[in-house]
Amino acid sequence: KRVCYVTLNKTYDSLKELFVKKKVNVSNIVFIDAISKTIKKMSDNTKDCYFCSSPGVLTELSLVITKMLKQNFEYVIFDSLTNLMVYTKKAPVAMFVSSLVNKIKTSKTKAVFYALSMKEQAELIQETSMFVDKVVEMGK
Repeated sequence: KRVCYVTLNKTYDSLKELFVKKKVNVSNIVFIDAISKTIKKMSDNTKDCYFCSSPGVLTELSLVITKMLKQNFEYVIFDSLTNLMVYTKKAPVAMFVSSLVNKIKTSKTKAVFYALSMKEQAELIQETSMFVDKVVEMGK
């Protein structure tokens, strides 16, 4: 399956290395890396990775994800909603998620949004869960 993986906490290089080590076929994965440019100078985008300036720049992130949705990916994996709260407040994050979910629903793409279940993020998780079709809580 073709996958667009949005990462807000691990760099493209470290994720790709981890996936290869775990024997995940990365040939059908395109990454959107919103963290690398916050920690080091990056070259331009590659054929399998688009670099955003920061997880806090929601407009840029939205534009890149929208561009990816036009490329008919089967899945978008968003890792993770709770990481956005490090960079911006709850209200803009909730608006971003609502807008993104609506764009995804008009495409043929399915999406998975990860969020850490933390007391500090409970409000965000509760609010954004209203926008999605299903919430699955993972056990320990």
